[in-house]
Amino acid sequence: MHEDSIQIQLEVDKKDIAYIVSLFEAYDELAVVRTLDASRGLIELVASPDYLDDINKLLQHLKGELFFRVLKPSKETN
Repeated sequence: MHEDSIQIQLEVDKKDIAYIVSLFEAYDELAVVRTLDASRGLIELVASPDYLDDINKLLQHLKGELFFRVLKPSKETN
């Protein structure tokens, strides 16, 4: 892991990948969303540690809207 960024790996429904990418882009590029394996719905959020609180807030909100599971949290993720 790079010290100047955080990485959070998520498992999501593959139909939701594009939606999640657009959400993070819409929030002034809060995080870059990388698709690790589209067929399995594996994505990774890469962001500055400065945005961790905002990322956690957005993820908490999304829990009520769609399925996802954190596979590999950042060391600082709640």
